Amino acid sequence: MATATRTISIDPESELGKALAEADKTPVVLALDGTRFRVSRSDDDPWEKYDPARVRAGLRKIAGLISPEEADRLKEMIYRGREEGTRPIDRP
Repeated sequence: MATATRTISIDPESELGKALAEADKTPVVLALDGTRFRVSRSDDDPWEKYDPARVRAGLRKIAGLISPEEADRLKEMIYRGREEGTRPIDRP
């Protein structure tokens, strides 16, 4: 399942805000306790080129490509994973 992107507002007068303003098109690397996060400017609208008609046409094109036998195999694999558990022990 995809997760939603989280937006955090930055004060433009803060140290981070000033660093991001100076970054222009160059990515910025943030470090937190040894973990690095790459931040890059995104001026694009992710939905700008979305065409629902093309999506529907693509779905119609691939509909039926999985054989009934393959579908049964995939369902069995999912059910088996549910029974056996697919998550690591240390994860809720």
